[in-house]
Amino acid sequence: MVAMKGLWKNKKYPQKLSGNIKAKTSRASSSDKKFSFPPEEELERITKYFSDPNCKEINIGLMPNASELDRAKYDICQSISRYKRISNLTPTELAKKLKISKEKTDDILFGRISNFQFEELVSYTEKLNGHLKVNIDYDGELTQPAKQKTSARA
Repeated sequence: MVAMKGLWKNKKYPQKLSGNIKAKTSRASSSDKKFSFPPEEELERITKYFSDPNCKEINIGLMPNASELDRAKYDICQSISRYKRISNLTPTELAKKLKISKEKTDDILFGRISNFQFEELVSYTEKLNGHLKVNIDYDGELTQPAKQKTSARA
């Protein structure tokens, strides 16, 4: 008989393993089943869930024909998301740091830019970093109407 390590070693837990029981490990052995995809029913359930227009857990991408203001707002949301990821913050911790509700934080993290004004997003980045850097690049000369490329980075 072999005594188990850890809590089993403690006098409160005197159980022992018999010699013919293999200890389980976190690593897969060659005798384990190979990875397989989930059943078709599970894939259909997940697809249906994320196809719902009211689903809150989907990152809203930026439309190709988005205005420059929308692009700047989206870039700010992405910068805040990046800050959260790099700082290892949970959404709740980020909400506390920004002093906003969890729902508003989710709107930022999932790119729902229509729920925010530009100035509001700028104020959130100021709470995180203390500053916001905005770059505006013009194509062509300044005397002609130009296409603008705007990027915002917190």
